[in-house]
Amino acid sequence: MPNSPDTDRVIDRAEEAARAGGGAAPVRHTVRLRRDWLADPDTVTLDVGYRITREADGHRIAARLGAHELFLDEPVRLAPVTVPKPWGRELWLTGVEARGESGVHTGAGVLPLSQYLALAPRRLTAGAPLVLLKVLDPSPQPVLGDLYFEAHEAKREVYVVSHVDPDAWPAGRGGIRFGMNQELRRRYGDDDAFRRDYLAAVRRYEAVRRAIDDGDASRAAAEAELRAAMEAFVNLRELAVGDVVVVPTWLPHSLQHGVRVIEFQTPSYERYIISFAQKVLTQPHWDTETAVARMRLDLPEPPRFAPVTDGVERIVSFDDFGVWRITLSPGAAFPLPEQPSYALCMVVQGTLGLGSLRLTAEEAAFVPAAALEPARRDGHAALANDGAQPAVVLLAAPGL
Repeated sequence: MPNSPDTDRVIDRAEEAARAGGGAAPVRHTVRLRRDWLADPDTVTLDVGYRITREADGHRIAARLGAHELFLDEPVRLAPVTVPKPWGRELWLTGVEARGESGVHTGAGVLPLSQYLALAPRRLTAGAPLVLLKVLDPSPQPVLGDLYFEAHEAKREVYVVSHVDPDAWPAGRGGIRFGMNQELRRRYGDDDAFRRDYLAAVRRYEAVRRAIDDGDASRAAAEAELRAAMEAFVNLRELAVGDVVVVPTWLPHSLQHGVRVIEFQTPSYERYIISFAQKVLTQPHWDTETAVARMRLDLPEPPRFAPVTDGVERIVSFDDFGVWRITLSPGAAFPLPEQPSYALCMVVQGTLGLGSLRLTAEEAAFVPAAALEPARRDGHAALANDGAQPAVVLLAAPGL
């Protein structure tokens, strides 16, 4: 994310003056934030004040922007933005895009995430790209709440199931369309023929789908029949609360209605839409031919979680970020690992303390790089379960 490149250098000089003289006057600095993600890109000028104070463990830096003031070495509570979808909604906790921007809570309200990160890029993220954290919340209505059946070339995703709608799934187990039907594939015995017939089934369905989208309601019966024929090629995996889904590149997938998940993903928006049981509003075409030619046919092995320490397991390790799942019993504490960059914490169950913050289920915090330095971690980057029930939290960070 573009930020003023000299912001941290201004703070460095103020810190050096504070160390040399025992104190420092407040420093003002103009940050020019280029918002290239907007449909009409612009530049916002931010007049920021920095205040340096001496404490027993060194100097601390507070930044003030308008009415917002916060310490650069303290975790901040993330403020989600709701993004409507044809199948339901997404809640972005670290999203910065034309369709919406997340924020951080301060004592004065909500500060846009891009402006917060511009306050001191090195001290907040150490220059590392921000992992996209969001909640997918599909409608509980069948078909309407089913996501795009799609694949990704480079984007990596991991889902953790947080809720299964009991009306949509009375047995308590929802689903995700995840890869291709292996039994049908074996009956074919020829992967080229399998891909060819699946592509033909999708094209037949797409023709009817587009006719309905253009107002031809008489095709409803044909739509249901052709959709069933198309979906016969696809594998349906059951999901329960707490299940983890790791989505490799080029694996077709589609979360189903009424299954709510927490998602961490590479900060990329690329995708190839194979099919969708509604009108696609974000692009004029499907990407079926390209995706079917390149999609994975083998199902991935079930995820294996590597133990890190007692109560902590690594649920995924991608090239650019990893995710730990931490379970804390009542009264337990866990210092976050020392990291060269930032961390994201998302509570799945229970209530947790993180510095001065109290987080409940599906609340998240950003932990800046400055908080993960050895001298700061105990005071500002330790999780504590002061509740009466076990608590579960997801921790994501580059290189974790």
